[in-house]
Amino acid sequence: MNPLDVVLTPPQRDRLRHHLGDADLTGVELTGEGWHRFAILAGDRVLLLPRSPRWVPGLEREAAALPLLEAYDIPAPRLIDRIVDDEFWPFPVTVVSRYDARSWAAYESGADLAVVAAMLADLGAIVAAYHSIPVAAMPEPIGAPTPQSPDPFEAELRHFVDYLEPGRLEKIAFGLAAAAGLPGRRAEHWLEVVRPCCDLAPTLTHRDMNEGQIMIGDHGRVVGLIDWESAGVQHPLSDFDFGEWGFGIFAWEADFAHLRQAFWQSYARNRSGDLPGWQPVHLLMTIIGAPAPEGLATEWNRRRRELTIANLVAIDRLV
Repeated sequence: MNPLDVVLTPPQRDRLRHHLGDADLTGVELTGEGWHRFAILAGDRVLLLPRSPRWVPGLEREAAALPLLEAYDIPAPRLIDRIVDDEFWPFPVTVVSRYDARSWAAYESGADLAVVAAMLADLGAIVAAYHSIPVAAMPEPIGAPTPQSPDPFEAELRHFVDYLEPGRLEKIAFGLAAAAGLPGRRAEHWLEVVRPCCDLAPTLTHRDMNEGQIMIGDHGRVVGLIDWESAGVQHPLSDFDFGEWGFGIFAWEADFAHLRQAFWQSYARNRSGDLPGWQPVHLLMTIIGAPAPEGLATEWNRRRRELTIANLVAIDRLV
């Protein structure tokens, strides 16, 4: 059965034919992989259908972000149309351009360390480009930080800015120093080293960077970023948090120093201003990415905790 027939009633499919100008919907596909929306893939465009009214504000943010990104020549989908048609879908539908590309998720299992580093270097240059857009140019609603997710499960997930709440970073750093057998003064030193990272000025961020949002062309290079529904003005390191990614990136956790160096140095080369070096960034992201001691019930988390401590010991020698 065609997934279109599962999600759309016959009258809704008739309205889809009207909007696409396609009498038989040949080659039109529907994917339900998105957490918040269905996507209808139709030739050179994608129709984004919110799954429920609570996800409409996210698509409103994306619809506001895409024209701004186009104005600054950022590689992202282009906004084609907004469809308000209750006979087709009960909520506003966003129509964006479609990439002739696949997401990094389709490539990462076969990638070696050099390929992952090259992808992150490409990504760093793109992130630098949209981080450089003047905050004063931001339209509503993306001129404000991304609000808390309306989904109860997602609302419980921590994001980068949550670690900047008073006392949280300090508590984690001192706990990790003790776990690594290092004196408390090393944690105090770490906190001084990462302070410039914490104090970076807000920028436009994607805030949902992961392997499913990074589009890769036939030549193996990053050609764009999709899914801007979490876009907002907030801390720039929100886009460098591997905690937003799936399991695949953590296969390289022992090499995170190398990968973050490639990611950050490309970013810094392509963005003006006084930026910290990659070592403080790697230190900060290692601290906030550490699995909590109370979460070590699985072998995967135990192994990650060991790798975090090993990474901290290594970076401690550099800073």
